[in-house]
Amino acid sequence: MKGKLRGSYTVEAAFVMAIVLWALMASIQAAYCLRDEVVGSMALEESVQRLRHNETEPPDEAAIWAARRAGSPFSWRRYDFQIKMTGNSVTGREVKALGAAGTWKLELEQGVFDPENFLRMLTLFNQEE
Repeated sequence: MKGKLRGSYTVEAAFVMAIVLWALMASIQAAYCLRDEVVGSMALEESVQRLRHNETEPPDEAAIWAARRAGSPFSWRRYDFQIKMTGNSVTGREVKALGAAGTWKLELEQGVFDPENFLRMLTLFNQEE
């Protein structure tokens, strides 16, 4: 009788271990997906900030730099970054960026850092008073 009891505990333990390993695999996969989203977001944001503050860097090189900075994702095939500069110096220029990979997608839009134009506008405002 005792031999059967020991065997049933072994079967139950094998079933519990299968569930534990499945849960561990699912949590590792979710962590990799979250890691890929964070890395893609950080690479896109850093590239946009570099483009905002660097007047000589073209947007095409910024997108290539972001893809190189992000590296290869674990959950998807590759990242796709698109960065464009819009506007002019009078109305203000903006950097528009789009990053996508698998189910992840991020759009950013930020104005170009232009302290000279800000000072000109501030001087104009002070002259009107």
